[in-house]
Amino acid sequence: MRVPRLTMDMLAAVIAVARRKAIPAAAEELALTASAVHKRVRNTSKLLGTPLFTVTENGMVLTEAGALFVRDAERAVERALLAEDRITALLEIEGGHLLVGHSTYLPPRFLINMLKLGFDDRSRYRIQHIPGLTADIAKRVVEGTAHAGFGELPVDEAELISHLLWEEALVVCMPAGHPLSVKPAVRPQDLEGEPIIAIGRESLPRFHHEIEDFFAGFGIKLEIVADAFGPPEAVVMVEQKLGLCLLAPSDISRTSVTGKPLTLRTLTRKYGLFVREDNDHAALKAFVDLALEKFAKRR
Repeated sequence: MRVPRLTMDMLAAVIAVARRKAIPAAAEELALTASAVHKRVRNTSKLLGTPLFTVTENGMVLTEAGALFVRDAERAVERALLAEDRITALLEIEGGHLLVGHSTYLPPRFLINMLKLGFDDRSRYRIQHIPGLTADIAKRVVEGTAHAGFGELPVDEAELISHLLWEEALVVCMPAGHPLSVKPAVRPQDLEGEPIIAIGRESLPRFHHEIEDFFAGFGIKLEIVADAFGPPEAVVMVEQKLGLCLLAPSDISRTSVTGKPLTLRTLTRKYGLFVREDNDHAALKAFVDLALEKFAKRR
């Protein structure tokens, strides 16, 4: 096996200079002296046999070789950090701590049932809950800083296995006095031309593509006028009459707004559990089995 001549310290120095475009700023980021960073960058260029930076009036700019090197260096550092994080997670679970992340936007009943999940008193494993956003929790599970996560599905991480545990048919959230509020159900065609508030399009892109594809099947392009970070913000926007929104019924908590079902109840908000595909620790498998059993009784 070939042994790399470059060290992680050298890679980190080059990456920091590439980001900050100056050795003093990179040194501050790395908590090193400027001379130490300069030496590491110089030695890296020497080992590679080519300059990695050009000094310009805009700071230190990567050469063509430097840009190519930094892309691979960033991946190498990320993989090294990932290896460290996964060992830390393994030691946590071996020490009896199961780290479980959960989205702050889970339906209340789902959240309550999720928080009640646990091993019996004879087990040496104890669950530590970590709140956050689904995308952040999924990233932590991939990185190994969490063993499992509960959140909105689908998650866009190829390394994760997801288990559907909870599902709610979407409703159209609208101000209580909106003309559509007198209808028992809303047809897809009724939303043509209506201002629509989207929720978390950046964090849950596949979910929004599903919504857009559904309405496209009726020849309708939704007129999105605003983006909400999460359901609570979307409800406030609806209350202020900025537009309508597609939400799970459990997200509607204000009397000034109402939710009307779609005539075709095929659009759903899905929630579930996700774990790393290659994490086969016995405690984690037991936790997944416990979740599947408990939620199967409540679906």
